Amino acid sequence: MRTSTPLAAAALAVSLTACSGGSDTSADPAGGPGSPPPSEEPSASLSTAAPLPTGPHAKDGFNYPACKDGACEIYVRTGTKVPMKQSVAGFGTLVVSKATSSGVDFAGKSPDATGSIGQQPGYRARIGKLDVVTVTVNQRHPAGNGVETLAILRLSPA
Repeated sequence: MRTSTPLAAAALAVSLTACSGGSDTSADPAGGPGSPPPSEEPSASLSTAAPLPTGPHAKDGFNYPACKDGACEIYVRTGTKVPMKQSVAGFGTLVVSKATSSGVDFAGKSPDATGSIGQQPGYRARIGKLDVVTVTVNQRHPAGNGVETLAILRLSPA
């Protein structure tokens, strides 16, 4: 029977496409079935966490306990409190009182640990036994009702 050959060929083509995981890349750019997602925007399903800020990235991100040994690179914002080992830094907490486009204000939470006011990128301050370098300021980061200013601080024992 020669009438079943076209049907068998069509079934074979469909099963080969399904088995190979192939998709039709010639689908319309509007995102029809079989078209890949737009490459310009990251997929929202990749992470349920808040998106990372734009610009340079801090090696330790928002992991403030990574700083206890005095060596880290973190994002900070107004109100950030970074726990430190007293023996390493000379104080127990680094407190960021303000992070704005005009600079970063921070100090050690101790009577004898003076801080820095309005520290701009590239500047270094010594607080107690700790060197603090401001890597960047005024990064944009999504906040609850808008965008907040972040800075990256690099901490190292003095």
